[in-house]
Amino acid sequence: MTTKHEQVIQYIKDLPVDHSISVRSLARNLDVSQGTAYRGIKEAENRGLVQTIDRVGTVRVEEAESPKYQAMSVGEVVSLTNAKVFGGEEGLDYMIRDFIIGAMKVSSIASYLKPNLLMITGNRDNVQELALSHDVPVIISGGFSPSQRMVDLANQRQIPLLGVSFDSYSTVKIINKVLVERAIQQNIVLVEDIYVPLDRVKFLFQDDKVSRYRQLNEESNHTRFPVLNHNYEVVGVIAAKDILDANADTSIVEVMTPSPLVAKLKMSVASITQLMLWDNLEMAPVVDDQGKLVGIMSRQDVLYTMQFNENAAYKDYRLEIFLNDKLKRAASDRSELFYTFQSDGSFANHLGTLSESLLATLINVATCRYVKDAIGELAIIESMNYYYFAAVDCDKSIQIYPEMLYHSRQNCKISIKVYYQQLNIAQAIISVNLFRQ
Repeated sequence: MTTKHEQVIQYIKDLPVDHSISVRSLARNLDVSQGTAYRGIKEAENRGLVQTIDRVGTVRVEEAESPKYQAMSVGEVVSLTNAKVFGGEEGLDYMIRDFIIGAMKVSSIASYLKPNLLMITGNRDNVQELALSHDVPVIISGGFSPSQRMVDLANQRQIPLLGVSFDSYSTVKIINKVLVERAIQQNIVLVEDIYVPLDRVKFLFQDDKVSRYRQLNEESNHTRFPVLNHNYEVVGVIAAKDILDANADTSIVEVMTPSPLVAKLKMSVASITQLMLWDNLEMAPVVDDQGKLVGIMSRQDVLYTMQFNENAAYKDYRLEIFLNDKLKRAASDRSELFYTFQSDGSFANHLGTLSESLLATLINVATCRYVKDAIGELAIIESMNYYYFAAVDCDKSIQIYPEMLYHSRQNCKISIKVYYQQLNIAQAIISVNLFRQ
């Protein structure tokens, strides 16, 4: 049996595009409460089923495909490479997620052909024909032109056949750069990816009584709730500590914490996590552009996301992960924990020495690594005082010595000293917020 919330969502799905929707009309037509109707509209908005338009109201819209994909269209490839379109112009909206260079035997290529693939090859009619026959777009590198037979095949199958003046390597470099950037962008976790939606959230109105808080607390075992006005705008939050000395008939508005930190759906989880740690918050309400509640985000949700990201496939593309992989753990004769780092030419500044800005980033990475190794916690940098004393050539091994100066339940302060041989080349004092697991 479907729930009332699911009935509201299905009812909205069945409405024609541009149909006007309101909380009252939904509640009346489906015989549900206005709260249930409101939750249904907000969930439909999150799914892209409805849109709120100024001076018009909420209307049913066509479902839009999420813009967060690791793909690019053939048309974008044409723009990036200044390619000439020889045939198959109707297929320029074909989406590409990967590519292959057709430099092997034709008999070996067929097993690599798959959907959302781009074939990069030279003046090889047999490879071009094989790819087009499998509905795979083709780029001919090196400034060659295809035969008329290939052009006709591309037009017949409506699959793009392109030509560029670059060699295969340069073409791959341009396309791969965009795909890598989109892979990283796709995996930047937003609040909308992890928040708890409104239909699963308990909340209070500002004119409710403390007795209502205690009722919700018993029903859900939660201790923190958003507080709303009757327009469903977030006006505060309330926690168990706020009602310790309150009577059952005390109004929620008298004991709540007003103007709380709120998260927007398009905010990155990293940014809101920093703010939650600074204020030691266990929960943050999630609101839409009008400040109306659409869900909540908890520390547990954030912690799970951070742990997941440590093992995410896309991490190989991030600079900090690259630095962390080159950072090697070591120990002195006195069992003192430190790290070694072998630099190379890619870390040079305009003078040819180890870049001082990259060294600062390396110190941040080493700090987070040290916190994880030493006390088993996730770290978020709060502040850093960085001192750079001496330049060092690239292709040298440097040593990074961390020392715990102060450690409490929620934060710590760490001293970092960087040496090349016996020379102290940099030093930093770093304040860190701890994200307890």
